[in-house]
Amino acid sequence: MLSTENILHFIWKYKLFNPLELFTTDHQSLQIINFGIHNLDSGPDFFNAKVKIAETIWAGNVEIHIKSSDWLKHHHQKDKAYDNVILHVVWTHDVPIYRTDKTLLPVLELKNLVNPQVIENYELISQNNYWIPCEAQVNLVDDFTKHQCLDRMLTERLEHKSLIIKDIYNKYNGSWEDTFYTVLAKSFGFKVNALPFELLSKNLPQLILAKHKNSVLQVEALVFGVAGFLQGELKDEYPSQLKAEFQFLRAKYQLNVIDISLWKFSKTRPDNFPTVRLSQFAALVLKSQHLFSKIIAVKNKADYSAIFKDLPINNYWIKHYMFDKEVAKRSINIGNLSIDNILINALTPLLFFYGQEIGDKQFVELAFNLLLTIKPEENKISRGFIERGFNVSNAFDTQAIIHLKKYYCDEKKCLNCGIGLKIIKH
Repeated sequence: MLSTENILHFIWKYKLFNPLELFTTDHQSLQIINFGIHNLDSGPDFFNAKVKIAETIWAGNVEIHIKSSDWLKHHHQKDKAYDNVILHVVWTHDVPIYRTDKTLLPVLELKNLVNPQVIENYELISQNNYWIPCEAQVNLVDDFTKHQCLDRMLTERLEHKSLIIKDIYNKYNGSWEDTFYTVLAKSFGFKVNALPFELLSKNLPQLILAKHKNSVLQVEALVFGVAGFLQGELKDEYPSQLKAEFQFLRAKYQLNVIDISLWKFSKTRPDNFPTVRLSQFAALVLKSQHLFSKIIAVKNKADYSAIFKDLPINNYWIKHYMFDKEVAKRSINIGNLSIDNILINALTPLLFFYGQEIGDKQFVELAFNLLLTIKPEENKISRGFIERGFNVSNAFDTQAIIHLKKYYCDEKKCLNCGIGLKIIKH
């Protein structure tokens, strides 16, 4: 017995049975003229199908079940939405089904029409606990199929990120500068501190920062103050000056302060401490005006990267990772890997969304091309796919396989994956 109807949807959608010389279970000739459109919402499984039963052509919907009796189990006999079903496709026919008008529903039984290898292939990749379900067979899949699959995965990933950016864009009433400011801030926190950085952008509007760009001390005071790092006793002269400046600015703008406990230092390299990232973020604000306008005018990775290099970061951070705690001299600039991370997680999704929103495909293509020029990310997922024979050459590939692993492999949606389809079909 099959474990899921999904494999039957797959068999029907991709016509993985001999469609010639078909007969219904009551021995009437059956010709499938149109298999219909797969419905992923509620209602019959395939819309707008067309079949010829005996000498009559029928247009309507197709419903698919493992057993005919599942029609009753799912209470379709009480649902008017199923009155227009013209064919009931099942693996096993066990009981006759009648429409609400008492007419017999035509049934096509598949179990003797489908190559058993298709079912066996599906069971092999869907009922195991491998890191990716198809890892025992993926080496048999050609590179062209893999590339096609990854192209689709990357598009889906950027579309998914675009939905998040769209919410921000709508919140700011279509302001691209404010949207980019929030997206950029979130990316400065990387994964571990993305939330507090996002809260920082919400509690410290860029318009307030813009009013104080002529004062380094005030911009830094605003950033560290709203972030919650200027509370309590501070010993060094620099943070003490920031605190005094922030007390005035906080009262002036009635600013809220983030709970400092939201910032994460554990399991983070000192160069990625939130205090270090905040110093770099403040420097970027000081260096850049109308940053989004600059972003959409740039066309290559080198120019994008240059925006984040040689920032006017306060020299205090040369010997500090945190306030009042001196360390050995260190570099205060944003590293190339960190810049790549910002380009991957902030710029490319924003360019993709911007291109879609204004209807200009050049920005969508720019997002794809930018990822092609960035080195592949090194993480557990990229290493896992490389070990299983995938060619991972750039950030385009790594972003695609991250999406593939999270939304398809981990959820065992092999029937919706180009690689899985290839394995099951053959």
